[in-house]
Amino acid sequence: MKTKMKTKTILSVCMLTVLLYACTKNSVRPEVLTDCMGVENGVATYDDCRDCHQSYIYNFVTHVPTYIDDTTGLVLDTSSEMLILAGSAQDIASNPNWNACIDCMGTANGLAAMDDSSCCHQSYIYNDSTHVQMDIDDTTGLVLGTNEMVILAGSALDIMFNPNWNTGCK
Repeated sequence: MKTKMKTKTILSVCMLTVLLYACTKNSVRPEVLTDCMGVENGVATYDDCRDCHQSYIYNFVTHVPTYIDDTTGLVLDTSSEMLILAGSAQDIASNPNWNACIDCMGTANGLAAMDDSSCCHQSYIYNDSTHVQMDIDDTTGLVLGTNEMVILAGSALDIMFNPNWNTGCK
C-alpha cells in the first residue's frame, strides 16, 4: 500500500514538474493566424483566383448581407439570418464573384495568359488546313470545325509555335 502511494506521489511530482517547465517564460508562443483581410482569427478566405472574400450574415428576409471580420460575440436572429462562411458550399453556390478570375485581357474566366515578359496573349482557334487563327476570349458556345483546334495561351503547343512568346510586347 505504501509503495502504491509513493509511486502516485512520485508520478504527481513528475507531472507537476513537466507542467511547470512547459509554462516557463522562454516557451514559444504559437503564431497568430490571420485571414486574407489581415484579421486575427478572421473568417475571410481566398478563392482559386487569389481574390479575398469575406464571410457574412445573410438576412434571407431582406436579402441584405452584413459582412463580418470574425465570429466573436456573434448572435444570429435565426428567424431571418444565417451565417455564410466564405468558401463554403452555400457561398460558392450563390456568389457570382467566387472564382471569377479576370485574365490579362480583362475577361472574366477568360483564356488569355501572361508570358514572362509580362505580355498578354490570347488563346485562339487554329485551322490546320488554312493556317488561319481566330482569337477567342472563352469557350462559351464554341463549336469547332473538322480542321480546327483550340490553342490555349501559354500551353506547350502555343509556346512552341508562338514566335512572340517571351520576346517582349509588340
